[in-house]
Amino acid sequence: SPRAYFLRAVSCLRLGNRNEALRLSEQGLARFPEDIELRVVMGETLMTIGRYPQARAALEPVIAQNPPMWQAWATWSSVLYGLQDYPGARDAALRGRALAPKEVSTLTAYANAMKETGKVGEAVGALREAIAIAPDQLLLRFNLLFTMLFDENTTGLDLRHEAERCAQLMMPAKRGARALHPSADNGRIRLGLMSNDLMSHACAYFVIPFLANLDHTRVEVFVYSLNGHADNITEKVRYFAGHFVELAGKTVKEVVDIVRADQLDVLFDLGGYTRNTPLTYMAHGLAMKQLTWIGYPGTTGMPGMDYRLTEAMADPEGNEAFCTEELLHAPAIASYFPLVARPLDAYAAAYRVRPTPALENGHITFGCCINLAKISARTLRLWSGVLARCPGSRLLVECSGLDNDAVRVPLLERMAAAGIAAERVICVPREGKNQYVLYHRIDVLLDTAPLTAGANACDALWMGVPLVTIAGQAFHERISASFLNTIGLPGLICTTDDQYIETAVALASDVAQLDALRMSIRTRFEGSALSDAAGLCRWLEEEMAKWVSAYRTPGQIARPDGEGLFFGGRWISMEEIATSLVGIMATYDTDALANLLENVSAKWSKHWLVAYALSELLYQQGDKAGALDLLIDSAMLRKYSLPLYRLLLARLDELGQDKSALAAFLQESFGLDAAVVEAMPVPTIHEITGVPARAEQADEVAA
Repeated sequence: SPRAYFLRAVSCLRLGNRNEALRLSEQGLARFPEDIELRVVMGETLMTIGRYPQARAALEPVIAQNPPMWQAWATWSSVLYGLQDYPGARDAALRGRALAPKEVSTLTAYANAMKETGKVGEAVGALREAIAIAPDQLLLRFNLLFTMLFDENTTGLDLRHEAERCAQLMMPAKRGARALHPSADNGRIRLGLMSNDLMSHACAYFVIPFLANLDHTRVEVFVYSLNGHADNITEKVRYFAGHFVELAGKTVKEVVDIVRADQLDVLFDLGGYTRNTPLTYMAHGLAMKQLTWIGYPGTTGMPGMDYRLTEAMADPEGNEAFCTEELLHAPAIASYFPLVARPLDAYAAAYRVRPTPALENGHITFGCCINLAKISARTLRLWSGVLARCPGSRLLVECSGLDNDAVRVPLLERMAAAGIAAERVICVPREGKNQYVLYHRIDVLLDTAPLTAGANACDALWMGVPLVTIAGQAFHERISASFLNTIGLPGLICTTDDQYIETAVALASDVAQLDALRMSIRTRFEGSALSDAAGLCRWLEEEMAKWVSAYRTPGQIARPDGEGLFFGGRWISMEEIATSLVGIMATYDTDALANLLENVSAKWSKHWLVAYALSELLYQQGDKAGALDLLIDSAMLRKYSLPLYRLLLARLDELGQDKSALAAFLQESFGLDAAVVEAMPVPTIHEITGVPARAEQADEVAA
């Protein structure tokens, strides 16, 4: 019977066997093509595996019949949400609510749609209704905590109280002291990081440089992945971790036993209240000290979480009340490296800071590149106030789904209601290829409130775009403020709506000064704690050493002196890296060269050797102008290298470029006339890298 197929398919779906659920629903529909229940479970199954267009096709015949079945409308709402038809998702959820006002699924579907259409207060209300019906459903509470971040009425105390309720549900039934047995020897500090997001994810911009810069002679690193999906970011994490442990699919008890057996001194939560959270396991107490860091911008509310890693601007004095953890103030929230999936692009011409576009356009383009849900009513009031004071200006908004009328039209209607005319708005659909280069079109970035920009604020600042933000009280309202303060631009941090508008207007009113600021921001950024992954790691290593010293003496293993990096389980000196590079360059193996340089770039966002190698590669390919730009970069990164300056003089001469600035520098720095330097032979790759000619051979660092 169709009912038998339906029940078996639903059972498989609830147990996580989606392929079998799909097979059963397809089999059932082949025999009973008109059965509504089978179509609904098929649509839900297709949705859970990300096949939204197919899910829509499966459900359309059902919806056309206007069924009195709340499950059909709840599933239809979720499918439309996945297709970014948020108004349609809202309407479908309302139909479901009318049929089943107290059904959790319809309330959740309604809340999700309302969050994306700017009605965050209604979304929070619907989720609270759902929680009143099912108070023990953790995913409902996770959804509520996440949605509250977008609500203008949410306070830091509100987030703490809700987080504490979540934590209480997650704590094991039998509580007591952590059943831990720290390592009895005096070995290295044993540090763990646990995450569900060790892949192409915003966390990667902070995690990769952190792992690559840890001193593995002092710290033994264990990385625990809760997600079975892997990509090139996952592989980078593997190379820079001492131990990479796959935990996907394991039970809570299995995870707890595995991690406890590693006898960790310190364990970092890199997830907070997000799906498949490390907190599920850390509630059991897995390390002597447990910290929460990037992933969720607030307290965990968990008794067993000792610290929350933050920064003084992000969490100023008084914010202790918003957290159950002790606040641990670092030099910066985190260290950020751009383009972590393609780090060599950071040297490419397309990613160099360009003059502010108003110089060419004749008008100011404000911009914001964010998730749609961040565009709150307050944000629209702020943007409207700025545009009203800057006649002729434009507002570029980049969000996912803006190529879809169902997303774009409601947004423009909300903007029009706030006083922003549609003809002044440039809607740009989100595409990965535009992540950085879109900022070439923006003069001034306007932040959102209450939830500010995150990693995308770092993207913009690295590209030279000034960001105007309004800082609230809680951490999630101060993320951009922390970034701006760290790079030395506190004047762009506002505390009132009027100040926000005045600051943006002041930037727009003097294009020459705006351009000068733009051309200085990357230098500020790269010279700040926000780019100093090594500094963050040294600070944290000292903090951890203090904690561990309370019960044992942390040890250290020896390694040769000098620069290098820990990779693939061993220390590789800069001499070995340079030797590998020379050998690879001799064979013109561009793939091996890219691998080598990418591995170096995980530790140093910019390094003279990388710029030099890329310069030589372009020169060999005939792009002499591009090669010259990179050679200049290399010389600036490796100050006082006479062989590099000699090569640079030769390349300038070859292209007929002015050498006077370099000649003046040589005179001031070395007391040398350029003519004396030019009389020297043009150096070889061996003389520039310091690698003897006999030592050319590639190394496994390029693996």
